[in-house]
Formats: sequence, structure tokens, C-alpha cells
Amino acid sequence: MAQTVSVIMPTFNRAELLPAAVRSVLAQTWRPLELCVVNDGSRDNTAGVLAGLESETRAAGVTPRFVTRENGGVAAARNTGLELATGQWLAFLDDDDMWDPRKLELQMAALTGSGADLCCCQVFQPDSRGGRHVPADPAHLLEGHCAADFLDRRRDAHICGIVARRELAPRFETGFRVAEDLLWIYTLLLRAHCCNVPQSLVNMGGQPGSLMRTPGLQRLVELDAHVERWLARAREIGISTSQWDETVWRRRVAHDFAQFVKHRLYVGDRKGAREVFDRGMALCGGLEPLVRVRGKLRKAAWLGLFGLRLKHPKSS
Repeated sequence: MAQTVSVIMPTFNRAELLPAAVRSVLAQTWRPLELCVVNDGSRDNTAGVLAGLESETRAAGVTPRFVTRENGGVAAARNTGLELATGQWLAFLDDDDMWDPRKLELQMAALTGSGADLCCCQVFQPDSRGGRHVPADPAHLLEGHCAADFLDRRRDAHICGIVARRELAPRFETGFRVAEDLLWIYTLLLRAHCCNVPQSLVNMGGQPGSLMRTPGLQRLVELDAHVERWLARAREIGISTSQWDETVWRRRVAHDFAQFVKHRLYVGDRKGAREVFDRGMALCGGLEPLVRVRGKLRKAAWLGLFGLRLKHPKSS
């Protein structure tokens, strides 16, 4: 007998986009299927839209589990979805994204054939140049036991491209404005054996309002603090496991903190940049490329004598 896939979809103030995302689940060729939509305290007509979609969902042979909760953010909403889910497998879809109709069928076939715990695929992200596949090369999708490779950016997957065993899935950690999905994936990879379908089966909507799609140097500085927290939390979770690789983690710290320092300098926060640099050096043990930004700190200090600040290389 085929096993049930539970699809978890958090939604917030996307009443006009939600039907297309839901219908891309209803169009899936895989059954049995249940759809857990968590309305995270939307202030628009999301509740009314969901009420109208419930009978359509049942008519498509999909079990609807639609709930409304007080706004608590995407991590809390996904945790509510985890509590609603009854299937043996979990999949995730955002309210402005859509799936290829055969996504779940192809992934479940790969899981059955390999005996793996997690299957991923590429996703397509639109951008100003037409769009890109993530990861760009399907050879870099998650495969085997690959927690260290994910941490080192040698392998990658987006949460909306993942199907995973429910019994292995951790809860999402709240309190992160970004990177809660990365931490969830990493925690799962510490236990899961992975396979993949080397195709793009997810189309991301790229809607304004997504934290990861909102430009601006000051916003990057704000988000950097959350990425720093996820790196620290990843170490806390992973260090006692057989897949932990301290060298990989230090290399990731050096790379990310180099970006954190530059972002601080570009907004004119030389003191904050020096503090981030010192903190990163202590964590990574003095690895490149963090060591290299010492020169930018010196240049920024020199420019400061003339009331100037370091400019972003792409600024005019």
C-alpha cells in the first residue's frame, strides 16, 4: 500500500497567491496525500480563501487539514503543520511557490528504490536575469550522508524541494527571522540518508516581502545576526554526532564572517565590523577568507579620517 505524504504549507497575507500553490498540490499525481495549511494570523482574506478551497481539496482526493493560529512566524507555523501531519512522509511548500505535477511521484519512486530517508530536487528561483536553478548543478544535490557537505556548501537543497520521513523530522526552532529552514535541514541530515531527483520540480514565486529576497545593506546586517546564531546552533546540535566535522564548520565560519564584516563596513559601522572580525577569528582560528578582510578594516579606518566610508563594489 502506498504511504501518505503530508504537505505542510504555512501562509501569511497571501490570499491572492494561495490558491495557485494549493492547486499545485492538488494536481500531484501521488496519492494518498494530505494538505496541512497553517494560516499564521493573516489579516487579509486568507481564512475565506481556505474555506472555499476545502471542498475543492476533498474533491481532488486530498485530505484537507486547514487551521488558523495567532501569528508566530514561519517556524512556529511549520511546527503547527508538523503536529497536524499524519502521513509517513513530509513535504513543504511555501504559499507563493508551485510544484511540478509529478514532483511527489518522482521523489517517492526514488525513495522507494533507494531506501533513503530524504529525497530532494532542484528548485527554480526567478531573478532579474531570468532565473536560476538551485543548486545550479544537480550533481550538488543532497546524496548519502552529507551533513558536512551541506554545511560546507558542497551540497544543497531548498526545503520546498524535500520529502522526508516524518519520524526523523525535528521541530523548527523559533526566534530566527532567517535560516530556520537551514538549521532544520542540517539537523535532519545528521540522521538521514539522502537521495535526489536531478530535476527542477519547484518554481519559486519570488514575491516581495520575503526576508531573503529583500535587498538593502542594512537589512543584510540585520540578517547576518540570525545567520551567526544558526552557525552557533548548528555546532551545538552537531558536535556530539558522528557526522560532525570541526574543520568544515570553522571554514564556513571564516567565509560567512568575512561577509558579515564587509556588510558592517559598507553601512559605516567600523566598530561593529571590528567586533565581528575579532569574534569570527576566535571561532575559526584565523582562516581565510576572514583573515583577508583585515585589509578592508584598515582601509575603512583610513577613509574614516576623511569622513568617508568603504563603498560596496557594486555601488555607483
